[in-house]
Amino acid sequence: MPYEYSAQNHDWDLTLHAAAELINTGLVMHKQSTSGTLSKGFSFFTGDMILSFAAIESFSASVAFAMQSDDRFASFDFTQYRTTRRFWDRLQLLMTAAGVEINKSDGLFREIGDMQRWRNLVIHASPYEIEPTEIEDTIEAPGRLHEKAKHLDYTTMISPESAKRFYEAAVAFINLVRERTGLDPRASANYVIGA
Repeated sequence: MPYEYSAQNHDWDLTLHAAAELINTGLVMHKQSTSGTLSKGFSFFTGDMILSFAAIESFSASVAFAMQSDDRFASFDFTQYRTTRRFWDRLQLLMTAAGVEINKSDGLFREIGDMQRWRNLVIHASPYEIEPTEIEDTIEAPGRLHEKAKHLDYTTMISPESAKRFYEAAVAFINLVRERTGLDPRASANYVIGA
């Protein structure tokens, strides 16, 4: 007797779970920090922050995928979503279909904007140089010289507070989209007997 098999793979929830594991481990390690300026939780917080943003992108893609086969979202153009490259353009397509207005200057979408800017600093980190410069003061001058470089450094933004904020923003976004769309895409596999 023949069987029909179908499946969907959605892994946004694994990404979000990994972010939670990293922040929890980071908080434990951070408490063990004894000296120096670098927290023992630094690597864990960095991973949490990257994966929190990745969970937003992954969940958005899963919802867009689910929208294409849901009659309530007949006007949603999944092909356009899939071929759109810029994060905010894709998010705008998705949020319009979900009936959510994006306000990047306040609240959740402002936080997501901060997350994206930080993620870009990590992904596109670039070196910079301060040419040999004569200084009079070895304590104050180096700090001022670095300020003149106007170089944004992703490492200065990593902290337990930032890691928590990023994770909470990812959870808030996912909950908002679930509530507005009624969609909660999950990995699944189906067998039909006698197809």
